Amino acid sequence: MKNNKSFEDKVFDVVFILLVIRLFYALFSATYLTTSDFFLSLFGAVFIGFLLLVFLRAFSKEFNFESNSATKNNSGSSALLEHNVFNTIEKKYRDLAQEYTNNKEHKKAAHIYMKLLKDNFAAANVLYEGEYYLEAATIQLKYLKNKPKAADCFEKGKAYHDALNLYKELNYFEKTGDMYVCLNNRVEADKAYNQAVEEHTNSKQFIKASQLLRTKLKDKKAAQKLLLEGWDKKIQANECLTTYFQHLGKEKKMEEEIQLVYNTKTDVTNKEVFFQVIKKQFGRNKETNKTIRNISYEIVSQYIDRKPDMATELNYLNTQNTIFTKDVLKYKLLQRKNTNL
Repeated sequence: MKNNKSFEDKVFDVVFILLVIRLFYALFSATYLTTSDFFLSLFGAVFIGFLLLVFLRAFSKEFNFESNSATKNNSGSSALLEHNVFNTIEKKYRDLAQEYTNNKEHKKAAHIYMKLLKDNFAAANVLYEGEYYLEAATIQLKYLKNKPKAADCFEKGKAYHDALNLYKELNYFEKTGDMYVCLNNRVEADKAYNQAVEEHTNSKQFIKASQLLRTKLKDKKAAQKLLLEGWDKKIQANECLTTYFQHLGKEKKMEEEIQLVYNTKTDVTNKEVFFQVIKKQFGRNKETNKTIRNISYEIVSQYIDRKPDMATELNYLNTQNTIFTKDVLKYKLLQRKNTNL
């Protein structure tokens, strides 16, 4: 039930209780006092209590505690007072917790956050910062219900079985594979990694899938094949082909592979993208540069009538040739002039 007493009434209640306590004390001491001393003590208690009541009554009138406006605002003032007191106490606790954190006493800081401030999030974070990962995992799991973060904490704390169970529950396939590797179970790890590759491929994230194949499953051939598939399907096409060229092995020369992809895997829908990709490979070696230059001229020649600005794209092939740059500029100006006629 809500307490509707005013601040003044509460103060008077406290004074009354103090008087009763003083009376009982006087009665208890009666066996050790003479009759006159007892009545003198009792009279003194009552008299002091009377003076306190008179003083409080005068104090309340002086500050208009009994006025209508004070009565209306009493509950608001009490709430404001309680709020300010709470904020002051909270700040003291947080300052103390920060002091413990600065002194590398993370468990003490976590105790303040969790027990005194009821801030489980801060408690978990400060334990994580102090590398008390298992304690942080418990808070994340039990109080914050954050399974991904709890799994990460278990992993950091080398509680691999606990982390594995959570990652499996969350369908985090790559992380599941990582935990199996930590537990020296390569067969189950590869199963999980293949699930992750399938998931990435289905969501059209060919770069992630190929990287997983290359780094976790150690299957470079499959990774390269997947990148070409991304190029063929025009999914992350630029990134897939760029990554494909970057990881070409020694079994095939770069220039041969660039020529092969150009001849068999380009058309009017992706030649411009191919052109942008091979520009990034220019400068690797003389033979590659020659192949890239020939293909670049060929592609630009096919588009230049419709897109005169593409002539500028060839500047990367002739950075030292100022005459070529001037010729390109003249050609672009001439094309624009003919268009305006």
